[in-house]
Amino acid sequence: MGSPCTARDEGLHETVARLAAARPGATALVAGRNTMTYAELDRTADAWAARLAMAGVAPGDRVSVLLPRSTELVVALLAVLKAGAAYALLDPAWPERRLREVTAQLGSPVVVARRGTGTGLGRPVWTPPAGAVAPVAGFHPAAVGGSDPCCVFFTSGTTGEPKGVVSPHRATARLFQAGGFARFDTGAVVPLAAPMSWDAFSLELWSMLLNGGASLIVDEPYLSAASLREAVSAHGVRTVWLTGSLFNMIVDEAVEAFDGLHQVMIGGERLSTGHVGRFLRRHPRATLINGYGPVESTVFATTHRVTEADCARPGGIPIGRPVPGTGVHVLDGSRPCAVGEVGEICVSGDGLALGYLGDAELTAAKFAHVSIDGEPLRVYRTGDLGAWDAGGLLHYRGRDDRQVKIRGHRVEPAEVERQVERLLPAVRACRVLARRDASGAARDLVAFCVPADPGDPLDGALAVLRDDLVPYQRPGALVSVAAFPMTERGKLDEPALLALAPAPAAPPAPAPTPAGTARLVAEVFAEVLGRDGVPADVPFVELGGDSLGAGRVCARLTARLGRPVPVSWLYRDPTPAALAHRLDTTTPQEADTHTAEDMDAETPLTSMQLVYLTRHLVDPFDRTAHCLLTWLIEGAPDRAALEAAIAEVHRRHEPLRAAYVPDPRPVAWPVDVPPPALTALPAQPTPEAAATALRKELARGLEPMDGDVWRTALVPIGDGASTLFGCAVHHIAFDGWSEAVLAHDLSAAYNTAGPLEEAPSMAAVHREHAERLRQDDRAAHLDHLRAELTDVPPLRWPPGATETPPVEPRHIEVPLSPAVVAGVDALAAGAGATRFGALLALYGACLAEVTGQDDLAVGVPVDQRHGRGLERSVGCHITTLCVRLRGAALGGGPAAVAATGRVAARAFAAQDVPLDDVLRLAEAADGSPLYRTLFALQDNAVPRLALTGARTTFLRQPYVSLPLDLHAELWPDEHGGMALVVSYRPEAVPEAAARELAKRFADRLRTVPAESGGTEAGTPESAR
Repeated sequence: MGSPCTARDEGLHETVARLAAARPGATALVAGRNTMTYAELDRTADAWAARLAMAGVAPGDRVSVLLPRSTELVVALLAVLKAGAAYALLDPAWPERRLREVTAQLGSPVVVARRGTGTGLGRPVWTPPAGAVAPVAGFHPAAVGGSDPCCVFFTSGTTGEPKGVVSPHRATARLFQAGGFARFDTGAVVPLAAPMSWDAFSLELWSMLLNGGASLIVDEPYLSAASLREAVSAHGVRTVWLTGSLFNMIVDEAVEAFDGLHQVMIGGERLSTGHVGRFLRRHPRATLINGYGPVESTVFATTHRVTEADCARPGGIPIGRPVPGTGVHVLDGSRPCAVGEVGEICVSGDGLALGYLGDAELTAAKFAHVSIDGEPLRVYRTGDLGAWDAGGLLHYRGRDDRQVKIRGHRVEPAEVERQVERLLPAVRACRVLARRDASGAARDLVAFCVPADPGDPLDGALAVLRDDLVPYQRPGALVSVAAFPMTERGKLDEPALLALAPAPAAPPAPAPTPAGTARLVAEVFAEVLGRDGVPADVPFVELGGDSLGAGRVCARLTARLGRPVPVSWLYRDPTPAALAHRLDTTTPQEADTHTAEDMDAETPLTSMQLVYLTRHLVDPFDRTAHCLLTWLIEGAPDRAALEAAIAEVHRRHEPLRAAYVPDPRPVAWPVDVPPPALTALPAQPTPEAAATALRKELARGLEPMDGDVWRTALVPIGDGASTLFGCAVHHIAFDGWSEAVLAHDLSAAYNTAGPLEEAPSMAAVHREHAERLRQDDRAAHLDHLRAELTDVPPLRWPPGATETPPVEPRHIEVPLSPAVVAGVDALAAGAGATRFGALLALYGACLAEVTGQDDLAVGVPVDQRHGRGLERSVGCHITTLCVRLRGAALGGGPAAVAATGRVAARAFAAQDVPLDDVLRLAEAADGSPLYRTLFALQDNAVPRLALTGARTTFLRQPYVSLPLDLHAELWPDEHGGMALVVSYRPEAVPEAAARELAKRFADRLRTVPAESGGTEAGTPESAR
C-alpha cells in the first residue's frame, strides 16, 4: 500500500515529521495553484506550534480551530498536535450560540482564527502568522502516545447540548495500516472537501498525510460533479469520499464525472441500490466501498466492497467487515447474537473514542465493559441494529432509538425538541419527526409544537430557529397543534402527526419567461425543484432548494452549456437572473480569468472591507460589522412613502446593492437584488420594549456575498402615535460618515417621491483612490511603520474578566459639557496639536494608569473620503491606524499632547498603506492582535431624518458586538458638548477596569485647565 507504517503508539504529527524527513520535496498540500511540500508543512507547523505554546497552549489542552478549509487550516491542526494538544474543528456555519457552547465545553486556552474573527467566543484568539515564520530556538514538538487525545468531534445529543467525542491519535492511525480497506499510496491525491467538523474530514486529510500523498483542498462548498471532474483531470485524483446523498446526486446528474477514479468511498446514510447499480454498470472497474461507523469509533468501523450482486440482496447492501484495529459485535445485552439474529451493533478496538467531553456518566453508559467469550472488552454501544449473515458480512437493520441522518449528519430529534422549547418561549411542548423520501431516507425535519396559549399561530418561529440552529437541525416546517395524537397504547401516533405536516409551499408566481441563458437557468431551477416554473428574482433556497439541489442545478447547467458551473457561483448569485448574468458575462476559463466587462464591473475590496468579509466567512454569525441606526418618529409615517424612499436609496448607492465575494479574488460588484423589505413588527407597549424588539430584528444576520447588506424595520409604540424606525447596514458597505448621507437621502426621497441624483459608482471611486496611491511614497511609509510597530507589547487588562461572554457588549456613557470641550481645545492649541491629539494623549495616560503599562498600541479609525462626490456617497471609506504611545506621549501635560500629535501625524501620513500590510509588518511573536483597544473622535454629522408631517429624533444604539476588547469614543452633540462612550467585552475586560478607565478619562478631561485664547489647530478625519 506504500504506507510509512504508522506506529500505533506515536502521534499523527510524528508520522508526518518522519515523512518530511524521508521525502522533504514531496507535495503535501495543493490549494488552487499553490502547493506546500512536506518539509515546508512540517517546518511551518513547528514554528506555529512554538508560538501556540508561547500563547499558553500546553500538552493535554483542547484547542478550538475556527478557520475555513485552507492550507493554513491544515498547518494549524498539525501545529496544535505538535504542541501536545488536541484540536476541535468548529464549523463557521454553526450559529454563534453553538460555537460558544462548544468552546466553553472545550475550555480552549485559545481559539485559532483569522484576525478579527472568533472574538465573541470567550477565549483569547490566536491568529496564524502571515508569510514565512522563523523557527523558535529550543522548541521541540511534544512526544505523545497513541492513546493521547488527538481531536474532538461534536455531534447531536439528546439533552439539547452538543456532545464532544474525544478521539485518540491511534483511532485515526489504525485506518491506514497495510492491508486495510482501501489503497492510500505514496504520491496519491485525495480531495479535502468534507465538512470540517466531521470525522470524514480526518479520513480525507490523514489518509494522505500519513501515507506520503497530497491533500487537494477544495474551495467549493462540497465536492460537486464539476469540482470532481477538475480534481481528476487537473490533479490526478483517483480516490474520493462522498456521502450517500452526494453520491446519488452525481450519479443522477453527471455519472461520467466519476471517470478516471479507481476508488469511491461512500457512507453516512443507507445506500440507494438503484444509484449504486447505475454507478457500477457505468464504472465496472472502479472499487466502490460502503463505509459504516459512528463518530465514537472514528470514521469507519466496517467497510464493504460493493458488487452488482449486492444490489439484489433483499436486506440491502451490507455494511461489511471490521476495518483494521477494530472489533465489531452484535449483542443482545452482553450476549453475542447468532447468525441472522438481530441485535445491537457494538464496536471495540483502537478506533474507540476516549469518551464524551466532561460527561463521565454518559461515557460509562455508552462505552460499556462486557465479557465476550471470556475476554473483557470495552465496547461502544452504537444504538444501531444489525445481524451477521452466514458469510461473515454485517447487515444494518435500523435504530433502536429515534436518531436519524439528515444529509449525512447524525441528528437526535430530542436535542432539536429541547432547543425549540428553549428558543421559543411561546411553545409549551415540541415533538420533532423526520419526513422521508420514497427510498426511506430522512429528507428533513418537521417540528410539531403545542403553544403555551391555545391557538397561537407561532408567527416568526421558523425565522428564530434559522438563526440559532445548525442547518441540518433546522425544521423544514413548524406546525402548531392543540395536542399530540396518541395510539390506543398511549404512544405518540407518528403517522397521524406527520399527516398534519403541510405540503411544500407553492412557489411565487413565475415571472414572464425570460430568453437566452436566463430562460435555461430558470428551466433548470424548475426541473430540480419539481416546479412548473420559477420567478427570475427569487433565490434558490427561498424556492425550496437545498445544498444538494444546488449541486444538481450546476451539474445540469454544466452539461447543457458545455462549461464548468461551480456550485459557489450559485451560492453567490442565487436567483435565476443573477446566475444567468454571471454566466453571460464570465468566460469559461479558470475562475480567476475575467472578461473586460467583468473587470470594469468588479471593484477590488479595500483592506478594511476584506477584514469584514473574512470575519463573515469564518463566522457567519459575527455581528461586529452591524451598524445600527434608529429614529423615534412622533406621528404616523407614510409607510408606502417610506418603502419607496428605501427603494430609491437602494438604487442610488451601489454599495447597498453589491455582492462582496472572496474569490477568485476579493471584489464587489453591483447585483440586481431587490431593496430590503420594510418589516413591520408587532406594536409594543413602551419605547423600551419597542427598542428591544427592533434591535433583535436588526441584529439578524446579513449576507454580503449575496448582496444582502442592509435591513429596515419599524415598530409602533402603544396606540401608534409614535414609531421606532431603524436600519442595520453591514460595515462592508457603510461607515460613520454614511449615517448622515443615508438619513439625508431617505428624507429627500420620502418628501419628494422623485429620483435622487446619481452617486459615484464603486468603480469610479476605486480608480480615483488607486490614482492617489500611485502618487504616494509607499516605501518610505513602510519603513516608518516597520520601525514604529515592531515589538509592540500585547495589552494586558487587569484580572477579573468573566468566563462566559454575554450576548452583547456592555457600555458606559458619561456626558461632557461644552466647558470641558473648550478646555481640551485650549490645551490642544497651547501644544500646537489638534483636539484629537489632545484627547488621544489624555486617553493614553489613563489607559497606562489602568493597565500599568508604559508602551501601548491604540487603533484609530480614519476617514478616507478623498474623491470627488464622496461626501454624498454611502460606502465603506475608512481604514484603521495603529498609533503607538510611549515615552513622552504618556508623560502628561502639554508636552505629552505635542508628542502624541507628532506620533499621530506620522500615522496619518501612512494611512494609505493597506491594513493587512501593516498587520504583517508588525506580526506579534505569539500571534496576538496588534492592538486591543480603539479610540475615536466621532465628529461626523448627526443623521437627521426629516419626514414631512412627523417629528423625528435620532437615537444612537449601542453596538451589537465588538471586534476589539474595548472601544472609547467621543460623540460631539449639537450644543458644543460631547458624550464619552466606553464599550467593552466583559469576557476580555473586567467591569471594574472598564469603569475605572471611563472615570479616570472623564475626570482628566474635566480638570484640563481652560486656557483662554486658544484656537483649534484642526481636526483629523475620523470615522466609525
